Amino acid sequence: MAMSMKKIGAIAVGGAMVASALATGAFAAEKVGDVDAFAADVVADGNANVDIVVGSNAAALDVVSAANIAAKIGSLMFKEGTVEDGSAQITVSASAESDEIKDVYTDATVSVVKKALVIAASDNDYTSKTSGILSLIDGTAPAKELFGITTAGAVADLEDLQTLAFISDADPADWYTGDFEATEVLVATINSDLATLGTAGADIEVLEDEVIYASLAFKEDTYGAAAGDYAAIAPGMRMPLLGEEMVLVKLDTDDDLVIVGKEAYDGVIKQGESYDIGNGYTVKINNVLKQTVGSYKVDVQVLKDGKVVASKFDTVGLGDQLKLVYKDVGIVVNDAWTDVGDNYGFAELVIADNVVEMELGEEFIPDYEAYTVEFDGTSALALSDKASATAPAKLVGIALKYVGDDVDKISKDETFTIADYAKLDFDEDSGKMIVKFLMDESKDVTVNIGEKVSVLNAEIKLAEIDAEAKEAVVMTAPIAVLDSEASLDAADKGLILVGGPVVNELTAELADAGLVAIDNESPATLAVAAGAANGNDVLVVAGGDRAATEEAAEALIDML
Repeated sequence: MAMSMKKIGAIAVGGAMVASALATGAFAAEKVGDVDAFAADVVADGNANVDIVVGSNAAALDVVSAANIAAKIGSLMFKEGTVEDGSAQITVSASAESDEIKDVYTDATVSVVKKALVIAASDNDYTSKTSGILSLIDGTAPAKELFGITTAGAVADLEDLQTLAFISDADPADWYTGDFEATEVLVATINSDLATLGTAGADIEVLEDEVIYASLAFKEDTYGAAAGDYAAIAPGMRMPLLGEEMVLVKLDTDDDLVIVGKEAYDGVIKQGESYDIGNGYTVKINNVLKQTVGSYKVDVQVLKDGKVVASKFDTVGLGDQLKLVYKDVGIVVNDAWTDVGDNYGFAELVIADNVVEMELGEEFIPDYEAYTVEFDGTSALALSDKASATAPAKLVGIALKYVGDDVDKISKDETFTIADYAKLDFDEDSGKMIVKFLMDESKDVTVNIGEKVSVLNAEIKLAEIDAEAKEAVVMTAPIAVLDSEASLDAADKGLILVGGPVVNELTAELADAGLVAIDNESPATLAVAAGAANGNDVLVVAGGDRAATEEAAEALIDML
């Protein structure tokens, strides 16, 4: 029964679905020549190293056998090697409690007031009453804006909560003058429905607008006691946000947005070159044009699967930055330059992915609104729903403020969760109300080889992945060709001939030349004719009848 090439191809592809089933078990075949060496070489460097030839007059069973051999070879087509790049998803877990606990019923500094503040940060230097943030709140002229505290002495400093995130170099590319750091801070006010917290029978309350999660920037080794301690946040700087290091992409003053993302790249890209973020996205520096000394126009593009989906052409240098946000990709170009002959340019930039927008004054997560933190330049911190500040004030951080329901009648073993991240723990016993901050948090982070990330105040670097990898290869398994379309003299690789001399003309040529001996009485046979196909080896898969040929094919599949 003759079959067209189209029909043979269809059978070959369909055969891939059943190859694993057909290739199991043990099958017997007579071997002639070095069949094992031939079988070991059917795939080389992930690609098929043989062609399969079936007779023009072959029976359907021969065609199926050829298809099954092709499918088995296709299943072997992968590359193995050591991992040189890649990424790993790591779960980071951390738990801690604040270094200090306070009994707000009897503590001399807070029990005599109706409203007290508790605070913790990644380091107690930030919460010091003499040299830290609290010096603005708890001094002789207390600030009256931050967190609703107006009474000197109404502070319970709970000091360190060491799982809060801290960034030692908030400007790693040194775009701005000075060295900066950033830390997370937790602040909550504890209220009494009676005259003071220490009044017997007082109902302890946590109220709307009086719990804050903040991420604040400081000049290096300063902690908020003086006017010059705080750093103005700006695009390209790194800020912790709920345990993870984020890049500040943009302060959008038109819509009052803070836009942040996770760093994907920080460095320099040459004009005409690109950086592949992954997930089909690429950032390209399409052009850099010199305007005046120190001022350039940069054309940056975002491509998705090779197609430009967003672009911006804007001035960079001398204080100007180009900022482009497209979906979850954010780009800040801080500087640019050209070579001596102005032949080509370079752009210094940071690229972020997983970009999110924090709409100021609106809920960012359930029950918590997003704000910036503004320092007035003298002595006060305040929350702002603006993405800019009027000098001498400056924005020094971002914050989330609790806007949920008041919680009252707080008693033994009750906790108040802050931004689904940390907890304020209350423990009432024997006339005492012990208060402390707690954290028991896990974060999943994806880390590339050689990359360093900060999460939950831990710095993690993926040095290497010690494993072997298999790289999938597009299936190019040899679909059987007809003997009328193949030639021993023109072959450029090894051949597998399915069928004996009666049905396969190339097998007949080998038989006539005395290179194989197969007749109507032959058992299932695998016979190698060395160098018979233009210097390449030939494997004949045949027998005295159709069933014997099928058995020989199954034996070969079992070997592969």
